[in-house]
Amino acid sequence: MKSIFNTDNNAEIINRINQLSVMSPAQWGSMSSAQMMAHCQLAMNMAFGNTKTSRHWIGVLFGQITKRRILRVKQLDRHIPAFITLRVTDDCDFETEKQKFIALIQSVLEKGEAGLVKYPHPYFGTFRPGEWAQLNWKHLDHHLRQFNV
Repeated sequence: MKSIFNTDNNAEIINRINQLSVMSPAQWGSMSSAQMMAHCQLAMNMAFGNTKTSRHWIGVLFGQITKRRILRVKQLDRHIPAFITLRVTDDCDFETEKQKFIALIQSVLEKGEAGLVKYPHPYFGTFRPGEWAQLNWKHLDHHLRQFNV
């Protein structure tokens, strides 16, 4: 499984981000490319403990089942809804979001898996570092595929 903690895989993600443009059409969903990059940053900041959210009751009931499924599949399905606190509906500046997104991806190599949070994901519950790495890769890949890069 690819990982954003691997130098080559990290560079691959950045290369794919650099292929995005403000005019990149979404293959599914309603986010613009700038909103998608803002959304991905929110998710990554949660994984690294820069943003903490409380557990959602649906996650308490179904999160572990869904987590096991997501970790088993090769790539995320296009019909998975975004966790409500990670939804981005405001207008976002493409270049600003792109620069922040790339900087965040690059910082992952410095932090390493030791920088990942120890408290539960709001929906999926607790993750081991390798599972966080898998989820982050699959999430980034999912959204870059959304914009055909």
